[in-house]
Amino acid sequence: MKAFSVLLLFFPCVLLAQDFSGQWKSYFSYYNITDLDESENKIYAAAENVYFVYDISSQTLETLTSIQGLSGQQISKIYHSETYRLTCIGYENGLLQIVMDNNQNIFTIVDIRDKISISPANKRINNFFEFEGILYIATDFGIAEYNLESLEFEESFFIGKNGGQIQVNQITISEGKIYAATTIEGIKTANIDDPNLIDSQNWLPEYPGNWRGVLSFSNQVFGLRNNNSIYRLENGSPLVFNAIGSDVTGFNVSGGQLMITAADRVLAYDSDLNLKAFINQIQDAEFNINTSVAGNGQYFLGHTRLGLLNFDSSDHQTYSEISPEGPLLNRIFSLNATPTDLWISFGEYSQFLNPYPLNYRGLSHLTPNGWINIQVEDLGNAAELSQVTIDPEDPKHVFVSSYFDGLLEIFDNQLVQIYDNSNSNLEGVAGFPDNNRIAASVFDNQNNLYFTDSNAPTPVTRLTPNGNIQKFEAEDGFLTPTETNTGKLVITQSGILFIATLKDGIVVFDTTTNQSSLITSNVLGVDFPDVFNVNPNITALEIDQNSRLWIGTQAGLRVLPNPNSIFDDVTRINVSPIIIEDVDGLPQELLFEQFITDIATDGANNKWIATADSGVFQVSPNGREILNIFNIENSPLPTNSVKTVAINQISGEVFFGTTSGLLSYSSKITAGNESLENLRAYPNPVRPSYKGLVTIDGLTDGANVKITDVTGNLVFEDFADGGTLQWDTRAFGKHRVASGVYLIIVTGEDQIENKVGKIMIIR
Repeated sequence: MKAFSVLLLFFPCVLLAQDFSGQWKSYFSYYNITDLDESENKIYAAAENVYFVYDISSQTLETLTSIQGLSGQQISKIYHSETYRLTCIGYENGLLQIVMDNNQNIFTIVDIRDKISISPANKRINNFFEFEGILYIATDFGIAEYNLESLEFEESFFIGKNGGQIQVNQITISEGKIYAATTIEGIKTANIDDPNLIDSQNWLPEYPGNWRGVLSFSNQVFGLRNNNSIYRLENGSPLVFNAIGSDVTGFNVSGGQLMITAADRVLAYDSDLNLKAFINQIQDAEFNINTSVAGNGQYFLGHTRLGLLNFDSSDHQTYSEISPEGPLLNRIFSLNATPTDLWISFGEYSQFLNPYPLNYRGLSHLTPNGWINIQVEDLGNAAELSQVTIDPEDPKHVFVSSYFDGLLEIFDNQLVQIYDNSNSNLEGVAGFPDNNRIAASVFDNQNNLYFTDSNAPTPVTRLTPNGNIQKFEAEDGFLTPTETNTGKLVITQSGILFIATLKDGIVVFDTTTNQSSLITSNVLGVDFPDVFNVNPNITALEIDQNSRLWIGTQAGLRVLPNPNSIFDDVTRINVSPIIIEDVDGLPQELLFEQFITDIATDGANNKWIATADSGVFQVSPNGREILNIFNIENSPLPTNSVKTVAINQISGEVFFGTTSGLLSYSSKITAGNESLENLRAYPNPVRPSYKGLVTIDGLTDGANVKITDVTGNLVFEDFADGGTLQWDTRAFGKHRVASGVYLIIVTGEDQIENKVGKIMIIR
């Protein structure tokens, strides 16, 4: 028989991950623990796409996220090497990252991920096993060997029949033999000292069948079959050790114990194979344990919703929750920011405004004192919580839109009531009155709350400050209201409401006159993107500081410059794209065919535009200039799928809610102040080691800012857009200014108010 040998060569490619902590912050969730490892008084935990270390003795936590250089992708396995003082992080896409214990430097190894000869579907890293300085990596294509001393790949090989790629789930080495548990070709074994392990014929299918795991413990080898039974493996004959009877999610050796994690229990066996711990319940929560480890005489379990749990080693019932604080989930749907708080909802209805399949997720509220997570059980088990709207007169008072169960009213983080068809005149979907689909809501300047009852006979709804719900026909806007799916909405200062729909354009309702209208592709002057339907799906709406309506669609961006004149018979409506010049000077449409998910306006009237698959674009007030593009290539965004953007207008912090986590960027752009009373410059003094920009804030919008030396020589001048302005400490962008005291002379746009500040430069 002809022998087949396949050698998979990797060329060293080790990159030091970039640290973004200068201008970025992370707000990831640490509550869905996907893998654990332990060593020397520490627990190493992966939570979807982030990683943290818990020191058992000091009870302290250290987190690592994409801000510090993690990839932001889905982690499939982690392993800590005590010998080499590093942690290996494997990913679903084949990426490998190494975190050094001594300095937390993160090295990124892309060899598997970028290997063209391996199918993207076969690159998942399933398991690590360290032996004599070599890390054996079980993957969906076979086995790779990684040298932990040199941080380089050595030989890697396919072990399937005829050298084919097969899924290897777990590896162990015992008494000179390497075992590989495969999904379809049994547990294959080979001599670990065989110099020709690349020859697939040297891997013998010693234990046929479908195996999910294999490990060595107490001088024996154990295997986990697909039927969730644990077997002793002896001389080619598997002997049943324990038929678990429920889905096994974890099979590992930890803290000198054999740990078996199943859907309804965690079992721990000592070296004599006596049952040392049996954990099968979690008070007031479903079991839902993914993995478990033993460390320092204690048991640590990774829950899907509660995070890392530390169980008392004596009664195996009492536990504490020790994950870092964060939001409930990483899959963000909508954000709403104030100067002090941030509200997060996790939705979600689909791009086609379909709530099914229903999800039941709570809310997260970031306050100056930390996170407050409100579980869905405390919100009446309402489904599809899509948006939080904050009462402008009382930030403790919020309304939550449910795209299935109506409108929730919350005060001080407690549910007050739910408005639906049972206690109000909400009508629900035609034929299904209990299905009350509210996508969003908005306050007018009279503190009335407007929202739409999607697919209802009378969609436009107003909740007055005294609690009355009023309905409006808006028949000229909703031609067939029971067939119109409504989404986001905005309102102008003059009370004109704009309502996004799935395929019927934009419904317009004047709340002062009760007039209604409809903006569609069939209206003269409306240039919506070309799509399969007559109108595109309207996915985002924003009124900017110049009262222009910015319209996001599934296929691009449009602007209506005069929304307040929509009912003016004289003024022609104009909905059109923004045309910019590309790098070659050729005209092109801004965000051509991009799926826009959200739009927000900062203090300088710049627009932050989120997209479904291209990250976030920051554009100038008129959109003619792209100021920044943030994506996975140049930022810590874990994905280019950004669902929502929110801005703290006081601090300039811009929040990006993605499908894989929440981050923020410090834009230094703030809203204009009412006076110059709080003028300041920082850092002050500017020391020789500082290489960044000087920020001047506390400005009024449009204020003139001059910086001079003490003798009056002008070195910088600009006008403030919003409440913040920055200076690079150069004289008109040329040479750096010398050491000394410089005067900041600010004149308000009205030419009446003046303010003078000082800043010291030390070279």
